[in-house]
Amino acid sequence: MKTYIIHVSHASDRKKHIDKQLKGKITDVHFVLEGDKEKLSDQIISKYFTGGMACISGGTSCALKHILAYEDVKRHNIDYAVILEDDIFLDDQFMEAVENVLTEIKKDKISNFIISLEDSSLRYVKGSTRKKGKFLYRESYGRMAGAYMIDNQAANSLIDKLNQDKCGMPIDFFHNYCADHKIIDIYWIHPTIATQGTLNGSMNSLIDPTPRSFFKRMSFKMHKKYKQLLWLSR
Repeated sequence: MKTYIIHVSHASDRKKHIDKQLKGKITDVHFVLEGDKEKLSDQIISKYFTGGMACISGGTSCALKHILAYEDVKRHNIDYAVILEDDIFLDDQFMEAVENVLTEIKKDKISNFIISLEDSSLRYVKGSTRKKGKFLYRESYGRMAGAYMIDNQAANSLIDKLNQDKCGMPIDFFHNYCADHKIIDIYWIHPTIATQGTLNGSMNSLIDPTPRSFFKRMSFKMHKKYKQLLWLSR
């Protein structure tokens, strides 16, 4: 299994953070450095994007980096890949959970999927559907695009759709669109094993102007506890 790091920022704190996150956890890593906003050209934009995404922007650059990862998965015929954005915080049990997911995938013969690994959007598997020893749950939409697993078939399915219609929305919305139109399947892992630092208040975001702060971190933690209880009761 290969891991792709979508390098959305070249700030030194991001590099140190992601290096620390990967140490002792993940070895087969590829940093997707191509597709920076400053290097977007009309040719690249017209090849991959349409509508509101056909412009030079941070969102277009981020989507392109995800697409480049899919192309690499297809090109090298990689069975499974984990895609992480560079602000991600991984749980201590991240690799153990990924191994459990791979076991369940093979046992249940799951394919053509994206598996959401994160809780950055504070969405969780409903308590009424959780089963002991089960990690994967089919859902109709994803939970952002900061941390997910994808298989070779889904990477090919997404590329085929992009070749046909291009991408006219942020990459996580594109995932949801493809799931809604039966192009791929989406699953959530439970429990979640990653969170985006730009959303939990630990890092500054390139999109959200609200700076990181102690208050933002505490607010996210409190909101997370509330959401966990809320989804457990459903």
